[in-house]
Amino acid sequence: MSRAETKWTCDLCKSKIYWDELFTFTSKKTVVHYTCFRDKATKTAKLEPNQMKIILDSLEDELTDITVYKQRMSSNLEEDVKKTLEQAEKDAEKNAALLTRLVEKFSGVLD
Repeated sequence: MSRAETKWTCDLCKSKIYWDELFTFTSKKTVVHYTCFRDKATKTAKLEPNQMKIILDSLEDELTDITVYKQRMSSNLEEDVKKTLEQAEKDAEKNAALLTRLVEKFSGVLD
């Protein structure tokens, strides 16, 4: 079974991004694998390592939630259930964006 590709490539490693991978959108309107983003941010952090780890772990949790909501919404659901899951996914996307910006602020990840 082949993996479903997104239309994006990672701005850091230049590899294709697949829907089953964790990825995030940066403030520079690029897309990056979470693992690439985490690895570079960890190396370039301008914060105490524990603090950067907390932010990155929180980002990973939100990105995981997004993928879980997407998987669950592909099921045959009552309209109210589907709408609630869609809203929860949007909230996770907002949280992921906030955390991505925080990582960018406290690291040279996009430099």
